Amino acid sequence: MAAQSRVPATAESGTFTQLGPLPNTYTSDISLQRMLGWYLPAQTLKLIEPHLAQLGEEAVSPQVFAWNADAETNLPYVKKYNVWGQRYAYDRLVTTDGWKQLGKWGAKHGVVSLGYDHTYGVYRRTAQYAAVYLYAPSSAMYRCPMSMSDGAALTSGQWMTERAGGSDVQNTETWATYAPLPQESKTSDVLAEGDYLISGFKFFSSATDANVAFLLAKTDSGKLSTFIAPLRKTSIGADGKPEETSNGVRIHRFKNKLGTKELPTAELELKGMRAHLVGELDQGIVTIAPLLNTTRIQTLLGTLSTWRRAISITKNFAKSRTTVGEPLWLIPMHLRLLADVEVKHRGAINLAFFTIAVMGLIENPSSPARHAHMPRDPTEAKVVFRVLTATSKGVVSKMSMVGVQECQEAIGGVGYIDEPDEPEFNISRLLRSAAVYPIWEGTTNVLASELVRFLMKGDNLSILSGWLGHVVSLIRTPSLAGALKQAMASYLSRVTSTRPQAALLADARRVMFTFAWILSGALLTLDAERDEDEVAMEIARRWVLLGEGGVGEFVYRDIAKPYQCFNLRSGRDEHTRLDCKIAWGVELPGKIVFGHRSLSESSKL
Repeated sequence: MAAQSRVPATAESGTFTQLGPLPNTYTSDISLQRMLGWYLPAQTLKLIEPHLAQLGEEAVSPQVFAWNADAETNLPYVKKYNVWGQRYAYDRLVTTDGWKQLGKWGAKHGVVSLGYDHTYGVYRRTAQYAAVYLYAPSSAMYRCPMSMSDGAALTSGQWMTERAGGSDVQNTETWATYAPLPQESKTSDVLAEGDYLISGFKFFSSATDANVAFLLAKTDSGKLSTFIAPLRKTSIGADGKPEETSNGVRIHRFKNKLGTKELPTAELELKGMRAHLVGELDQGIVTIAPLLNTTRIQTLLGTLSTWRRAISITKNFAKSRTTVGEPLWLIPMHLRLLADVEVKHRGAINLAFFTIAVMGLIENPSSPARHAHMPRDPTEAKVVFRVLTATSKGVVSKMSMVGVQECQEAIGGVGYIDEPDEPEFNISRLLRSAAVYPIWEGTTNVLASELVRFLMKGDNLSILSGWLGHVVSLIRTPSLAGALKQAMASYLSRVTSTRPQAALLADARRVMFTFAWILSGALLTLDAERDEDEVAMEIARRWVLLGEGGVGEFVYRDIAKPYQCFNLRSGRDEHTRLDCKIAWGVELPGKIVFGHRSLSESSKL
C-alpha cells in the first residue's frame, strides 16, 4: 500500500473535483436524434440539423449561462410610484438585460417561428419543438411567454387562474361588459380599441411583461368567453402629446415562488380593460382550447428538457469523480442508476414527440400520415390528440420531478447547493423549476379527471381502443407484442367494467398513467424495430418485460408489471454490460464488470 501524503488540505489546496464543460445538447442527446430520425423525412432532418446543432452548442455556452446567472441573481420587480408619490401611467415591470437577451436568443433560433415556417412543411411542429426542447433549460423560463406567443409577432400572457376557481374556470369572477366606442380608436401599436370592458382579479398570471393577454371572462349571460387585450394603450396626456398608459391593468403584487423566480408572476387587478372578443360569444372554453393544447405541449417539452439537462450534469459529474479508487461512472450501482434514468427518459420522450407528431397531423388534415402507428382518420386523430395532450403533460411532468431529484442525489451534497450565479451545474435550480410543471396547465388530478370524463363520452373510448389495438398489432417482436396485448386487454377490461363513473374517476390517475405505460412501451418497441438497435431494443425490453423504467407509482399494478422473470445467474453480467451501453453508448470495460473494489476485495476473504 502506497504511503499516504501528510500534507493537509487548505481552502485553496488539496483535492478539487473539476467538471468539464457540458456537451452540445443536441449532438449528445441520442434519444432526441432518434425521435427526429423517426418523425422527420431525411431531407427535412438534413435541413434542420445544422440549426439544432448550433442551438445545442449555444445552449451550454458561457454567454448563455451568463445571461441565466443575471436573470437568476437579479430578480424582476415592479415600480408603481415615482419619487413624488404619484402612480406611474402604467406599472413598470423591471427585468434584467440577461432575461431580455435570452428572449432575443430564443426568437433568433425560431422557437416560435419554426412552427409556422413552411420550409419544413407539415413537419414544422416537430422542427419547432425540437428547438424548444433545446432552448428551454437554458432560457431562464423565458420559454413561458414564448409558449403563449405561438403564431403571433407579439408575446402573450394567458390569464385564467382566479382565487375562487383555480382550475375550475367556471367560477371566474371576471366580467366583460359590451361597451363599444362611437368610433374605432387605436389603443396600442397592434390592436384597435376593443368593444368590451373587462374588470376582475387574476390570481396567478405569468408573462406579466407580455404585449397582449388572452383571458377568460363572463358576459351578461353568465357564461365564459375568450378575449384578447393589449396591456397598454396610447392616450393623450395633459400636455397634448401621446403617452403610453395602462389598459386598465394594475399589478397587485408579485408571487414569491419556490422556483421559476426569473419569470415575473403576479396578481393582477383589471378595471375597465378594453378587450376584443375572440371566437364566439359564450364559447370561451372551446375557443381557448387550442391555446391550452399548445401551452400543455410547451410545458411537456419544458419538463422533459429540464430532466435531460439534469441527466447531462449528473453524467458529467460521474465522469469526473473517483470514489474508493474507482471511476464513479463504472461502479455497477451508479451505472444501473444512470441506465434506469435513461430508460425512463427514453420512454417519456417517445410519448412527447409522438404527441407532437399527432399535433402536426391535426393541423394538416389533408396530408397523409407517414407512419402506420399514427391515427388513421381525422376522427381518430382528434380523439387520440385530446387524450395525448392531457396524458403526456400529466405523466411526464410527474416522471421528471422524480428524475431530476434522482440526478440531484446522484452528485451528492453538491447537488443540493443552489448557486444562482453558476447555473451550468445547478441541479437544485432545475429541481425548483421542475416542481411547477405538474401544476401548470392543469394539475395531475385535473388532467386525469379530464381524461376519464372524455373517455366516457360517446364513442371516444371505443375509438381510442381501436387505434391502440392497431398500434400494438404492428409490433413484430413476439415477447413484447404478447406482453403489450395482454396489458392492453386487461386495461380496457378494467376501464370498461368499472362502474359507477365516480369509481373510475377515483381511479383516474391509474387510468392515465397505465395508458401512458402501455403506449410508451409500444412506441419504444416500434422505434427499436426500425433498425434493431441493440440499446433501443434493450430499453423496450426493460420497460415492457422487466418492470424497469415505467411511469411511476400511479398505475394499475397488476397491469403495468414485469412480464418476464429476470435470470440473475445467467443475465447479471449481460445486464451490467447493457447498463453501460444505455448510459454511455460504449461497451463496459472487462475489468470493471464485477464492480466495486470493496466487493472484489471482500470476495477474497
